[in-house]
Amino acid sequence: MDAPRRLPIHLSLTRPLLLAGAERELALVNGTLIAALVFGVGVHWASLAMAVLLATAGHWGLARAARHDPQLSRIYVRHVRYQEHYPARAAATAPPGYVFPSVAD
Repeated sequence: MDAPRRLPIHLSLTRPLLLAGAERELALVNGTLIAALVFGVGVHWASLAMAVLLATAGHWGLARAARHDPQLSRIYVRHVRYQEHYPARAAATAPPGYVFPSVAD
């Protein structure tokens, strides 16, 4: 028998998509909110100050979250979607879970 074939896996396929250290989608949403704040409200010193604060603090927080977990937003969306199926904590007094008919057979 031949030896199993070995292929290299390039790092670009496994590396998370980050934009300046923050998750790409969340960084784009942050930039869109900043642009909407500046151009939607009007170019005023208060809106510019708020935009600078949102840009620095928001991106700093997003970069720290991405350093902890690069897929944080996807995991949160999945958590919200399946929240009723997987409760946050188990309890000894919890009712028995529902077993779907296809699993019980």
